[in-house]
Amino acid sequence: MPGKQRKEENASQNFFFEQFSIPRQGGVDAEDEAEMNRVKEKLKCAEQKSKVFKQQQGIFITALQRSRDQALDKTKPVCSVAQVQWYKEDHCSNTTDRRILSLFLATMEDLMEVLDILEGLGFTGSLLENCRILLSPTTDISNLRAQFPHDEVNRLSCVEARSYYGGVVSLIPVAIDLLREVARTSIIPQKDPEKTEVPISRPPTETVPQQATDSTVEDQSAIQNRQDQTKKPSKETAVWNGGKRVWKPPGHPKI
Repeated sequence: MPGKQRKEENASQNFFFEQFSIPRQGGVDAEDEAEMNRVKEKLKCAEQKSKVFKQQQGIFITALQRSRDQALDKTKPVCSVAQVQWYKEDHCSNTTDRRILSLFLATMEDLMEVLDILEGLGFTGSLLENCRILLSPTTDISNLRAQFPHDEVNRLSCVEARSYYGGVVSLIPVAIDLLREVARTSIIPQKDPEKTEVPISRPPTETVPQQATDSTVEDQSAIQNRQDQTKKPSKETAVWNGGKRVWKPPGHPKI
């Protein structure tokens, strides 16, 4: 029987992780595939922690009882994750109690991280919102009860214990079931196609032959030389540009 039970648990775990191999409409890019691998790793870690936690549920209940005694909080049920955090930080009496409370809180952190990754990938819907509310540290979980096939509530010793601790021991299995359902019924929305810039067509530029270019340079040089010669004064005629004589002061002999 133990071997059969272990085989069923492994099959259930494999089914659980297969649910998160969800393709995007139109294909999955490398970045999203890496994020989904992170989801699988975190879920695997949370699943392993939840199994250890379930085996040590009695130690967890004892730790809560002692913490409630020290906090003078015995009349109310354990109703939130924040309350467990408060017990651990301010009313934990020994290392064993602190360790089991830390295991519960660490499992919750893993599930919250999975939820954040799924939301970052674009998962939406009422199931995801319900999971977000359920995993919130301040949500009242005192009336939460895990149903069959989960037996966490049935393992509590009496009706009084179930009323005090039924919600907190039901939180992890119910949250995992919700994440399974999100993965089973959701598809990552398709990303907007990347905008590609259309190159602006420009009119072709005329190519000037090298021979024509050389002749143009020669023509410009010839014109410039003629202009320079026109500007220079003539020694024989003493003429400057257009035949005007150079002005000389009166009284000087002509040269």
